[in-house]
Amino acid sequence: MDAIKSLKERHRFYQYDILWVGFKVKYIPYHKLERQIGKSQYDFLKRLRNFYSGFLNVSYFPLRLMTIIGGIVALSGFAYAITIIQVYFMHKTPFQGWAPIMILILVIGGLIMLMLGMLGEYVWRILDEVKGRPNYIIKEKIL
Repeated sequence: MDAIKSLKERHRFYQYDILWVGFKVKYIPYHKLERQIGKSQYDFLKRLRNFYSGFLNVSYFPLRLMTIIGGIVALSGFAYAITIIQVYFMHKTPFQGWAPIMILILVIGGLIMLMLGMLGEYVWRILDEVKGRPNYIIKEKIL
């Protein structure tokens, strides 16, 4: 409990914190009984909000995914730009002005997504440092 209480974060996700400290965890199986009186106040939206908060608290996957998708879109934009340029010089473009607009949209959009993903990863690292979690948790001191 002292290790968990020493974490100085405001938006806590206790299930993750318990696993993060690294001590042995014991799961106690139980049979959930049906509610006898009333209705739970913890509806689907509250559960979804809890999942979303926990997911954002412990995972950099969305940022990494955005970076990867941005890189893929930018690379495919460059490849498609080469194709559009070839078609343009063969005088087979569908209508006038289409080629430069498509090139700009694909390449710049992909680069923006890539840059936003990279900025997001920097912000994630800053957040990780600001959390101030200790590098090590000492289970037992032997004097």
